[in-house]
Amino acid sequence: MAVTIGLVAQLIEKIAPKSWAEDWDNVGLLVGSGSKPLERILITLDGTLEVVEEAKNLGAQLIVAHHPIIFRPLKNLRSDNAGALVPLRLLQHGIGYYAAHTNLDQSIFSASRSLGEILGLERMELLEGEERGYGVCGYLPHPEKLRVLWKRFLEGLTKSGVYAQDYELSGVRLAGSPEKEVRKIAIVNGSGGRFVSNALFKGADLLITGDVDHHSALDALEGGMAIGDLGHFLSEAPMLQKMFHYLTTEKSLQGIEVKVSSINRSPWLV
Repeated sequence: MAVTIGLVAQLIEKIAPKSWAEDWDNVGLLVGSGSKPLERILITLDGTLEVVEEAKNLGAQLIVAHHPIIFRPLKNLRSDNAGALVPLRLLQHGIGYYAAHTNLDQSIFSASRSLGEILGLERMELLEGEERGYGVCGYLPHPEKLRVLWKRFLEGLTKSGVYAQDYELSGVRLAGSPEKEVRKIAIVNGSGGRFVSNALFKGADLLITGDVDHHSALDALEGGMAIGDLGHFLSEAPMLQKMFHYLTTEKSLQGIEVKVSSINRSPWLV
């Protein structure tokens, strides 16, 4: 029996139900038909025109992405409407698009958990929520100075194989005393500045997240906590490998070729 886009959607929703997504989010199959058979899948964080072209060249029938390509209602599908370009190109090439966003962020496949594993955190628990929620908080096996920990962390990210472009780690930022002793760490992938208070409440010595604004950084420092900003893309990229492993080890998808995009990357050069 042919594998369909709908089957892939069902498998993703087993680990990240659509009902977990925020009300403002737009997850699920956004372009295409669930009944369409497929042979190849491309995994990405962002659905850009370059990624659609990559999928077409690979002969992929489905893109599985983290970020939705449609957040607000489209008033038209004109080619001079920037927001319509990707959906139009997908339709033109007959490629489906499935997004798992805030529902995936609250699952065991979250990048927060992956980053915690790279750091070697123990006794990881949710930063917000009980049975499901955002972020993780855990302990290092032993205290480390912030400067030593941060160097080890960036080296671990490089060795993870997630980051293909050398420059992508050049834009990370760290605020706090280099000699600060760190034992408890909170991690939130994506835009996590609003979780500063949660991390302080949990007694974290360091919060690692992305898209940190000036005032959130000051709030963290005033509370005695260091804060590291990986940027949005870098803080979420580790979930690509988890999704790849999940889909390639699923028995019902045997024979289906799955690839992680080699083109999708952070838009920031420095």
